[in-house]
Amino acid sequence: MDTTESALTPIKTETVEGRGWAATAFAALGALAMTSCCILPLVLVSFGVSGVFIAQMGALYAYKWYTFTIATAFLGYGFYKAYRPVSCDDGTCARPMNRTAMRSILWAAAAVMFVAMLFPYVSPYILSF
Repeated sequence: MDTTESALTPIKTETVEGRGWAATAFAALGALAMTSCCILPLVLVSFGVSGVFIAQMGALYAYKWYTFTIATAFLGYGFYKAYRPVSCDDGTCARPMNRTAMRSILWAAAAVMFVAMLFPYVSPYILSF
């Protein structure tokens, strides 16, 4: 029985680590979705992209709080997975996962979400220069 238990343990550890990376990816996508109503059209226009679809992106402002709620949930779960202590009770964590990249991506997503939330309130002052 020891051989089957030791063979199944790495799969379980990889699955748990994969969930952390999945939560990080969804948090980053949620942060990008937060920018779709306000910041993304401004960035696209500044790069010379034009079209009717950019004007229609402003209609996504109505869904800002829904995307904020979903992105915050994924961000919170991602931070939980990135900063939770690793348990080595059974000795299977000889090489723990390096979470530096995961934490960097989560902090960048949190910064993007923060800017996306403040942009509608700060943009009149910035654009009036």
